[in-house]
Amino acid sequence: MDGMSHGTPWLYQPVKFHSFREYTCTLNSTKQCEYQQGYWRFWSEADHRYALPTIALFMAAIVLFGIGNLVQEASPRSFLQCRPTRRLIALHRYFSYRSLRIEVLNWNSAPFGVLLLAAIGVIYFFCMTLAPKPYYWPNTPELNYGNSPPLATRAGWLSLACMPFVFATAGKSNFITLATGVSHERLQVFHRWISYAFFVLALIHTFPFIVYHVWKGDMQEEWNTSLFYWTGVIALLAQAYLTFASFGPLR
Repeated sequence: MDGMSHGTPWLYQPVKFHSFREYTCTLNSTKQCEYQQGYWRFWSEADHRYALPTIALFMAAIVLFGIGNLVQEASPRSFLQCRPTRRLIALHRYFSYRSLRIEVLNWNSAPFGVLLLAAIGVIYFFCMTLAPKPYYWPNTPELNYGNSPPLATRAGWLSLACMPFVFATAGKSNFITLATGVSHERLQVFHRWISYAFFVLALIHTFPFIVYHVWKGDMQEEWNTSLFYWTGVIALLAQAYLTFASFGPLR
């Protein structure tokens, strides 16, 4: 808390381009250390396990559609007129424009292609968040594997990896439109859905810490002394406002 006198209490450590990865296990046995530093559990490598694959997933989709756009723009007319190419173009247009109509609700769904990409994203985030175990360290009063629940750690990195793509799909001039040829207007559905994933994962990152410290009995002390809770709540409130204020009836 001494850092508060300097005006930037959240920057009490030097800003670096990478995290501190050196770690010495202090648990009682090799088996416990191996469990703590498991591939999907160890917090010092969680950015490599969760954030980088998430960025790779988004970039793979951008590169895939970018290649398709480049081929379509640069190919000679004769290539575009051949039967296999016409079939691929027809399939692309089908997934780009075909949607479901529910007359009872007077509602049209997003195009099939957009729904397919959304389904891939939902499955990915669902599996990356809930499939790895444990959700919480099996701590006891005598044994402490760590103070960051694994569920909170991975959800935080997954959420953080969404952030640059929320910004990238927000502006009218953006590199995704330049690379893929998809207009800003059609990117807005992805902007909203990535924002929803960003917010939900941020909530999943938050609540395990509360559950853990309530179990530990020091929740009030953490709230009174830890800057991470203050800055985190402010960030969550701002994110919630930006997320829900985008709903049509509220705008």
